[in-house]
Amino acid sequence: MEITEVEPIALESAIGTVAIPGGKSEFETTVSPVLVRVHTDEGVWGVGETYVDDPTGETSRSVASGIRALGNHILGEDPRDVVELWHEMYVHVKRGVKGYRAISAIDEALWDLVGKQAGEPLYRLFGGEVGDLHAYATFPLPKETDELVEDAAWLAEKGFPMMKVIAGHGVQRDRERIREITDGLPAGFGLAIDANTTYQVPDALAVAETASDHGIEWFEEPIAHTDIQGQAELNRRASVAISGFQSHYRHTVTDHLRQNALEIYQPALDLVGGVTAARNVAETVEAHNKEFLPHAYGPMVNYAASLHVAAASPVCHRIEFAVYSDDVDDPGEYLTSPYVANQDAVYVEDGGQIHPPDRPGIGVELDWDVVEDYRIE
Repeated sequence: MEITEVEPIALESAIGTVAIPGGKSEFETTVSPVLVRVHTDEGVWGVGETYVDDPTGETSRSVASGIRALGNHILGEDPRDVVELWHEMYVHVKRGVKGYRAISAIDEALWDLVGKQAGEPLYRLFGGEVGDLHAYATFPLPKETDELVEDAAWLAEKGFPMMKVIAGHGVQRDRERIREITDGLPAGFGLAIDANTTYQVPDALAVAETASDHGIEWFEEPIAHTDIQGQAELNRRASVAISGFQSHYRHTVTDHLRQNALEIYQPALDLVGGVTAARNVAETVEAHNKEFLPHAYGPMVNYAASLHVAAASPVCHRIEFAVYSDDVDDPGEYLTSPYVANQDAVYVEDGGQIHPPDRPGIGVELDWDVVEDYRIE
């Protein structure tokens, strides 16, 4: 079997945008998918996915171009040699972020193809499901605390064990929001906060102290993701778990572990290097008794790939599930990918449990007519 074409497909976002704090200012974020289809001479193909948060479509086009360029390096190769091909592609991408998005999507497509050839879903190829996996609700909507408390009750009724909300509004406001929200949460329902690298260490520590006092599940990306020493200081001085790693690549995990910078590691499959790299991170943090919790905010093919890796890791018990709207009947439905034919492949059950798709490969089938409707020319 040989690879004959690596086809990138940039798509328009199927959801709106939201402004969230990050660093020095707010930024507009959305979910703009970039699919990749790896074709072979035997007619079998695999599909992978990355995404960008640029609503203009310009970054999507750039990433698609990078995928096509990177794919040229593996034409004629056997797609089943996934790990060897990952390292071959890595030589070409290790100096640029666009390359990492490209290698991530292609790697997912190769694993999808391997699973289809084997007739098994990926999680079975990885050793099967280990324990129960529950989805927590990421709720990225800009709302006041009383509205968030009301929505928490709605999410708890579905069975989500906790929710994550945006922080980074300033020390005083964040501390007030933590107190107000936690005071109104349903019994047994947890809360995590994500500051999107807003703070420096002293201010982050002040917020972390309040988070610790009020039983916050974790404090995500409190400071610049490049400040590993600062993360280690926060992790040492605060009792709330410090989490991050969604803006990092595979090989920096040892730098974090060496300094004990994080308690929870959240690689994003669309950026870290796909399935191959995420599995490497999961196995590495398992050896150091840390939690693996994929950053899974994005479109469904990439999310389903994340589910397979998460379900097969003994140190992963929770996974992110973005609830992009509170104007839906069932918050367990996935909203970002109308081009997926089997929408029920990714669904949060009543009670909060979630499973990877059971079809061969990644297990997501595409409606190619709808893909064309969303294609960015």
